[in-house]
Amino acid sequence: MNLPAPAKINIGLRLLRRRDDGYHEIETFLHTMVWGDDIQIEPSDGISLEVRPAADAPRPESFDKIPSDSFNLAWQAAEAVIEAAGLPGVSIFIEKRIPVGSGLGGGSSDAATVLKGTLQLYGARLEPEELQRIALELGADVSFFLEGGFALAEGVGEKLTSIEPALGTPVVLALPPASVSTRWAYRAANCTLTRPGRYREYLLNNRELIELCSREELSNDLQKAAVDAHPEIAAHLAALNDSGTCFTSMTGSGSAVYGLFDSEKDAAEAARKLAADGFCIVRSVLQ
Repeated sequence: MNLPAPAKINIGLRLLRRRDDGYHEIETFLHTMVWGDDIQIEPSDGISLEVRPAADAPRPESFDKIPSDSFNLAWQAAEAVIEAAGLPGVSIFIEKRIPVGSGLGGGSSDAATVLKGTLQLYGARLEPEELQRIALELGADVSFFLEGGFALAEGVGEKLTSIEPALGTPVVLALPPASVSTRWAYRAANCTLTRPGRYREYLLNNRELIELCSREELSNDLQKAAVDAHPEIAAHLAALNDSGTCFTSMTGSGSAVYGLFDSEKDAAEAARKLAADGFCIVRSVLQ
């Protein structure tokens, strides 16, 4: 069984407060893209995992330290769903494109794809609540990737409200040669205040994605710390801003940055110019 594991972008990310357990409550819009990893799974009597770069992987050097054992989130996903559904096992092959430490959700997407794919492979089923419980134990973004599309994520990212997706919106990714740890980014952001959520109000206005991005202050609270530590992120943001985007931001904890465009033509022209200037570029659309 061959399955896609799409990347995601964060459209705005606000830190609301730091909890006593060290986690942060946030609000962010999440949207999947057509582009991402490819996963092949086969029946097996146990679990095995092989990870290698796709031929067109933009930053293959970032995959050098990806584990192929129980330290890999995809392996943990397989282990959890096999135990919950009483299945024999799976062999997993991941063809990676999504760089490690990019904020594009590669590990979480792979894990969610393995959860769903293993059940499909054996024609098995878990109650939606059980599947969500397993996903949340693996990570908040894993819960989102079970469905993908467009959603408002609240809490620690596990409270999801689905939104009509902005299908086909052109997006250009710029991938700096830096890897950012999510744990480090949240600590470096040093959130000490408590503030109310705001993004839920935007859902009531029923705005198109591009209009929402251009009219509201959808900034990423993790961006400043990442840019301060990795100046190359700032250079990529500046280049995208100058390329005619409707909205530009870092995604998640970084290091990847993206621009949304009004048209495929504008996105293609921007991607061509940025690539010619030496930036590592991926062009895709939202799905």
